[in-house]
Amino acid sequence: MKIGIIGRGSVASALAKSFAGHHDVRLGVRAASDPSEAPIGAVALWSDVLVLATPWGVEAEVCQAIADHVAGKPVIDATNPVGMRNGKLDLVHEGPRSAAEALQARLPDAHVVKCFNQIGAEFIDDAGKLSGTPVMFAAGDDAAAKNIALSLATDAGFEAVDGGPLSNARHLESLAMIWIWSALKGPLGRTFGFALSHTKSKDT
Repeated sequence: MKIGIIGRGSVASALAKSFAGHHDVRLGVRAASDPSEAPIGAVALWSDVLVLATPWGVEAEVCQAIADHVAGKPVIDATNPVGMRNGKLDLVHEGPRSAAEALQARLPDAHVVKCFNQIGAEFIDDAGKLSGTPVMFAAGDDAAAKNIALSLATDAGFEAVDGGPLSNARHLESLAMIWIWSALKGPLGRTFGFALSHTKSKDT
């Protein structure tokens, strides 16, 4: 599968490393400076699946660059709308919709799925650093697109779980904010991921 990743930061790089063993990967950036990079629009046209892994605040520019090339394609939103609000780091996307829903509104012909936003970049390409299997939720309205995101999360070493419709993306963004706050200020630092605890089998 041809996976285009928009961005060149730590999350984009981690996703590229995670996917490279199973898929053909290209990074889409404003100005390419490396053989693995290409212009955003060109990567969107080339890809079967597109992943947005940019800082929040450039989404309008990115959507404009990719809008003509994503009809019917899964667009996995790995962003978090984080910024300063009242002097504190917080989710800053305005209104009741999630950032993922705002992206879907900008890209009406694409199938947006929220995924890969709920943990630090250092675990995206090496989930085995954690003592248990971390969970990764995917929320989206198109079943096929969501299944692709879940499959990629499984390949990356996560316990991939259906997180419901795209309207649930706001809860995944809030979950990410818990991770970010804990990483910056909590006692755990950047040493943890979220995991599920399942009921015991009757045979045990």
